[in-house]
Amino acid sequence: MLTTPGALALPHATVDGRVTTIGGLSARGVHRILVLRPNHRLGNTLLITALLSELERHFPGAEVDVVTGCEAAGEVFAGFRQVRRIHQLTRRPGHHPLRLLRLLHNLRNSRYDLAIDCVRGSRSGRWLTQWSGARQWLAPPAGARELERADPAWRDAWARSCGHFALDAVHALRCALGVPEGAAIAPPRLRIPLRENECRDGAATLADLLGTPADAPRRARVVAIFPNATGSKRLPGRWWQEFIETLAAHDPALRVIEMVAADGKSQLDGRFPAFYSSDVRRMAALIAACDAYISADCGVMHLACATGTPTLGLFTRPNLARYRPYGPHDAAVAVDDNAAPTVAAGAAIAFLGALPTTAAALR
Repeated sequence: MLTTPGALALPHATVDGRVTTIGGLSARGVHRILVLRPNHRLGNTLLITALLSELERHFPGAEVDVVTGCEAAGEVFAGFRQVRRIHQLTRRPGHHPLRLLRLLHNLRNSRYDLAIDCVRGSRSGRWLTQWSGARQWLAPPAGARELERADPAWRDAWARSCGHFALDAVHALRCALGVPEGAAIAPPRLRIPLRENECRDGAATLADLLGTPADAPRRARVVAIFPNATGSKRLPGRWWQEFIETLAAHDPALRVIEMVAADGKSQLDGRFPAFYSSDVRRMAALIAACDAYISADCGVMHLACATGTPTLGLFTRPNLARYRPYGPHDAAVAVDDNAAPTVAAGAAIAFLGALPTTAAALR
């Protein structure tokens, strides 16, 4: 079981319409699974890949359908062998009633054996979970009343959850299946399975950006930096330039690749080799070819985590524990809006210095 303490709401599970106990969810006869995360953001979509990996472990012979609002979902889930169908919601489903009715019809007629709502507090996710008519379903609580009515055993189990967004549904599933806490099973990481040709193309693109032969041994570390994010999570371009200057002063051989945002505009005044793509898998392949990745909390940060590339997340909001990169070589730093970039750069220098020297050790 996932054992890092956390203070979260507890899950709600039913079997044939009855609230189930810890270990009361049956894996027998589960062949059709529905996973629901009706959200359009890339990062929130990538966060459910941990659950997909967990489902592969417990139900290797099952098929999985996903409800999502993310337009890039097809690219994100392309490498998961169990994912059969992606039910695509528009950003405003009520504006497309016929499409929504078709979705509801398909969900009800699919007769799922298990439906999992991935996130607590999602009214649409809970409603669609119940509408699906799945024989068994698992979801976070709908509100305070449901939490108050919960069985004490669930509260006790959930108090031992790690509290990470990507692992909420994983923890709930393990509890419902009765996975022993002493099993010492590592939590699944975010994952975007890349094909060999995609990895080769990513490595070749990186070599072209660096101006080096693709088969030449790398003599310096290459760090991909995405100097962008949404809203208050975004740090200004000048902040990033001072941050990178501090890194370069510590390691003059360090190479930086700028990952350009969707608007196609460099945030670093074109001072570094830049990579732009609207294709999520091309972005992932390029990041996978780098030695490390650094950015603020954003969807591309979660994409970097999913490739297995060591990732450092810079968090300007108090949600670090909930969304931080959690791979074995990942790290996260809280960044004060008023703090000098040199402070964050010091943490980045320590992050890079702690990484193994061989690529095989990093993956």
